[in-house]
Amino acid sequence: MHEIASELRALGAIRWVPTGGTLNEEEEEEEGEKAVPAMPGAFVTCVGGGGLLAGILQGLSEVGWGDDVPVIAAETIGADSLASSVDAGEVVTLPGISSVAKSLGAASPSPTVLEMCLKRRVGSKKLARPWRTTDRDAVEACVKFANDHRVLVEPACGAALAAIYSGKCDELKECGEGPIVVQVCGGAVIDLPTLAAYAKQFDVDFD
Repeated sequence: MHEIASELRALGAIRWVPTGGTLNEEEEEEEGEKAVPAMPGAFVTCVGGGGLLAGILQGLSEVGWGDDVPVIAAETIGADSLASSVDAGEVVTLPGISSVAKSLGAASPSPTVLEMCLKRRVGSKKLARPWRTTDRDAVEACVKFANDHRVLVEPACGAALAAIYSGKCDELKECGEGPIVVQVCGGAVIDLPTLAAYAKQFDVDFD
């Protein structure tokens, strides 16, 4: 997976999508007409209570991709209420958020988004795929993203980035042929000194 992630980045097969728009707004205007973008092979996002994830799932359905595009919902261990709830088949409330990714951390997910995820896990495709990563991998992904793109994001966003940078996300092994789209969000509670402190805490190279 490390080699696969490197190849995807080199080939431009990974598309970073900033927060603030919608899937429909990702279509570009060409000669006065909307160009239809390629269907993603997978969509990766971080998740807390589930509002962003619910919007992505709804947006994929609205553009006709809801039955084909898997969505990887990334959480750090210690803030993994959605993954725990999907495993249990019901809403699970964590005793607290023990991860450094506290900005999006929610003790329990929205019942509505949990229902949306469970419906998309019926059958062999399992299009809603919760995925857990470590704080260290999330922080390392933030550092690598900053070096690659000169953009600072917080560890909650790093959970989604870790699906690409860590090479450990098995949920990406079974996806379509289109580009992997990664939702990039969360920079309000991060700055360079804070990221450096996280890197030191988890022994991540910050050069």
